[in-house]
Amino acid sequence: MRYNLYCDESSTTGARYMLIGGLWVPQQTEPAVRSALSEIRTRRSLRAEIKWAKVSWTMLPAYQDWVDVFFAFPDLSFKCIVIDTGILDYQAFHRGDKELGFYKFYYQLVSRNLIPGNLYWLFTDERKNRKPYRLAVLKLTVNRWWQKRAHVEPLRNVEPRRSHDEDLIQLTDVLLGAMAYAWNKRAESEAKLSLIAHIAQRLGWSTLRVATRPMSPKVNIWKWEPSG
Repeated sequence: MRYNLYCDESSTTGARYMLIGGLWVPQQTEPAVRSALSEIRTRRSLRAEIKWAKVSWTMLPAYQDWVDVFFAFPDLSFKCIVIDTGILDYQAFHRGDKELGFYKFYYQLVSRNLIPGNLYWLFTDERKNRKPYRLAVLKLTVNRWWQKRAHVEPLRNVEPRRSHDEDLIQLTDVLLGAMAYAWNKRAESEAKLSLIAHIAQRLGWSTLRVATRPMSPKVNIWKWEPSG
């Protein structure tokens, strides 16, 4: 099977927990998902970028409809890695380079969530990197990890996309933002808390501040722990 991955990051500065995550979208399902999101845009008169930072009481019903698209398609899945920034040692393990450390966690998320026999195309939210080759190295290291274990190279391409132009990254942004808000125990916005409760209810969970089992199929939340 062929998959497109639409990934983003949340709470990368100033927060206890940093998250990287994304949607795993079967290519055969993607046209129907895009059509469903487009229908919500039309019905709710949504012209601007949909993002977690814009959640408000006025927009809450539209954002609930937006995330409900994720639940309307059984073969869509969401996966993220949760990193406790309080235990990171960039100097010892990332040569003092926070950007390098960030992409090492990206590598962890992607490499551990591929299945041999499938092919994957990764689309990341466009970000300004100090080193221009980060995405090329990400593809290389993920495929190298799989080459050693299964003699396959499942990640076919990695490229950035402008979130403003990409509804599937915008859906990722909202889901990941909700997870980050819950993990960092933020409570400034009642509207955001209400959307978090809506997502948790759709999952049958009491909270989004939870680490799932490794192979949890619909939503997989991996709380990273350093080895040893």
